[in-house]
Amino acid sequence: MRTIISFIIFILFTACSNSKSPELIAKEKEAFLKEHNNFLRDIRKQSDYILSDEFNFDGIEVVYVQSGELYYQWFGHVFIRFVGSGENFSEDLGVSFIADFNDFNLDNLKAYYGGYTVLPVVDRWKNYVRDYTVKEKRYMDRYIIPMSKSEQEKVKQGLKSWIKDPSLPGTYSFRRNSCTALLLKLLALSNNGIEEPIAFPIEVITYLKEIEKVGHSYTRITPDNYQDVMLKVVDKKNYLK
Repeated sequence: MRTIISFIIFILFTACSNSKSPELIAKEKEAFLKEHNNFLRDIRKQSDYILSDEFNFDGIEVVYVQSGELYYQWFGHVFIRFVGSGENFSEDLGVSFIADFNDFNLDNLKAYYGGYTVLPVVDRWKNYVRDYTVKEKRYMDRYIIPMSKSEQEKVKQGLKSWIKDPSLPGTYSFRRNSCTALLLKLLALSNNGIEEPIAFPIEVITYLKEIEKVGHSYTRITPDNYQDVMLKVVDKKNYLK
């Protein structure tokens, strides 16, 4: 998660380089490309486990992250947690969908309407909690999405196919295909009636409740209580239909 945050800040900084000298721009472009390549390398390392036969899980949670102070955090964030995928609950894997902002000068129209490749970014549950609650002081809400084993398998295979071929979920678009639509699109691969009509992360849980797909909801994780509640998991049967 620190990699994601630092890279986004880096591209926002380099996007403001038009008034600088050609020499300085060239140096910053070189630094950007190096940072971007390191970013993709780290993502590939984390994705290797998802692609392996060892990747298994007991259940799926949708996690909503409170809106933040920076403009790209204003609508909150959502990601998927695969419960039971790690050696222990703190090591469970979460997957968050972002865009591969690979242009030195960020193309805002491309980001809004579509054009950047989707990156499924894999990280550990403990890192998500640390970065969102401890560092950014934002709360997190966890919701179980009960699925049958066959539905879970469809989501797993769908995620693997997206990692292998990033063109499958379509290009990233803040307007139509952002983290919200991508998360719901992945869940919809289970053929359990979930669609992807929602624009903003803050609307996801309301939508899932309306179509009766939300099971157990956990105590909200906050900067004050995260050490006590972040690892709690109810009976695994709650994750199955």
